[in-house]
Amino acid sequence: MRVLLCQCNTVFEHEVIACVRRGARSVEEVGDDCEAGTGCGSCRGAIKTILEEEAQKRRGGRDGGAPEALFQLPLFKTRKE
Repeated sequence: MRVLLCQCNTVFEHEVIACVRRGARSVEEVGDDCEAGTGCGSCRGAIKTILEEEAQKRRGGRDGGAPEALFQLPLFKTRKE
């Protein structure tokens, strides 16, 4: 289902997500890329939420930054006797 996010410039949610995945890291950068949030501004909160959600995904769902799988790697080799 396509969700219209920015009514002023007819920008859909999936287009904003694509902007963020291409590298936009702020509401202003999203606006520069796809014009969302550059009209009345009522969608800027939703854009910020998308930015935060995508940042969380890039961090692997952890607030600390590294994906959980990284913490499963052995840091030291054990010597076989």
